[in-house]
Amino acid sequence: MPSSSNSAGPNLTNVNYFGRMFVKYSLAFLVFMMVGRVLWNAFVAYWKATHPEPPPPPTVGFGVLPNLRFPLQDEDDKPQSYNLEVVYGIREISDRAKVFLITKSSANLLADEQVKKVAASYGFIFSPEVIDDKTYRFTKNTPLDMSLEISSVDYTFNLESNFLARPDLLASTGRLPEEFEAVDRVKNFVKSSSLLGSDLATSSGQVTFLKSIGGELKPAFSLSEADFLQIDLNRNPIDKLYKVYTSDGQKGIISAKLTSAFSANNSIVEMSYHYRQVDYLNFETYPLRTAKSAWNLVQAGDAYVLNGKGLKEAVIREVELAYYDSFEEQTYLQPIYVFKGDNDFMAFVPAVSANYLSRN
Repeated sequence: MPSSSNSAGPNLTNVNYFGRMFVKYSLAFLVFMMVGRVLWNAFVAYWKATHPEPPPPPTVGFGVLPNLRFPLQDEDDKPQSYNLEVVYGIREISDRAKVFLITKSSANLLADEQVKKVAASYGFIFSPEVIDDKTYRFTKNTPLDMSLEISSVDYTFNLESNFLARPDLLASTGRLPEEFEAVDRVKNFVKSSSLLGSDLATSSGQVTFLKSIGGELKPAFSLSEADFLQIDLNRNPIDKLYKVYTSDGQKGIISAKLTSAFSANNSIVEMSYHYRQVDYLNFETYPLRTAKSAWNLVQAGDAYVLNGKGLKEAVIREVELAYYDSFEEQTYLQPIYVFKGDNDFMAFVPAVSANYLSRN
C-alpha cells in the first residue's frame, strides 16, 4: 500500500512555499505600480510643461478696428535717427491683447439740466453761454476769474482761470498739500460732480512741482520750492500690468493745477477732464504685430513721437506694451507699443496687427 506522504495533491510545505511566493511577487508588483505611477505622473507633468496646448485663437469680435488717432505732427517734431540701447535687444511681450469697448456718449433730454448741475457743483451758478449745439461756457469771478467749458454729450470739460496773472497768489501764506493729499483733493473735486470713474478712484496719480517765473510755469525741485502743483490722473494699469498713456505721455486724462492760496475745491485753479467710461467686461482679443516690426516703424518715422523735436538721435532704452487713451472720443481702448528714451522721449506705435486695423 503506498505511503500517504507520496499521495497526489498539495501538502503543507507546498502551500507555504507558494504562499510566500505570491506575497513576494504581489509586494513587488505593488511597489512597481506605485513607482510607475509616480514616474508616469512626472512624465505627464513634464510633457505638459514643455508642450503646452496652444491657446485659442484671438476672438477679434469687434471686426476691423479704427486706426488710433494721434495728433498730427511735422517731420521737425521727430528725431533724425534712432538708436536702440535696450539690454538683450527687443523681446516679444505677447502675441495678443485685449481691446475694450468705450461707452459711447449720446445727447439726451436731461443733458442741459445735468450740465448745469455739474457746473453748480463747482460754483458756477449763472446761466451759461451756448458755444455750439453741445458746448456750454460758464463763468464766475470768485475766488478768481474762471471759465468752465463743458460738453453736454459726454460732460468732458476744461476749467481755466487767470491764476498766472495773480502774483498775490504767490504771496499766500498757505501750505501746498503733500502729494497724497493733493491727489485726493483732485479726486474729491471730480467726485463732487459724480464724474469720478472707478478706474480712477484708486489711481495713485502723479504730482509735479511747479514754480512761477516771469508769468510762466517751470519745474520746481521740491514741494518747498513750488508755487503750484500739477496732478495727473490716469486709469489704473490694465490687468494690473499695462499702463495707460495719453497723447501727452504722462499727462493724465484728468489734469489739474492746484494753489495754496485757497482751500478745498477753490484750490483747483485749472483742470482738463477728458475721461470716458471703459466697459471692462466687454472686450475682445486681437493679434499683435511683433515688437520688432513696431521698432521698424519707429525707425521709418511712422510712430507718434513725444519730446523728439530738435533731437539728432533718440536713444531708446525701454520697450513696453501699454494702452492709448485719447483726449478725443474713441470707440475702443487699444494697445500700443511704447518706446522710451532719454529726456522723456517716447514713441507710440499701434500694437494691433495691421490686418485688423482700418486702412482709412
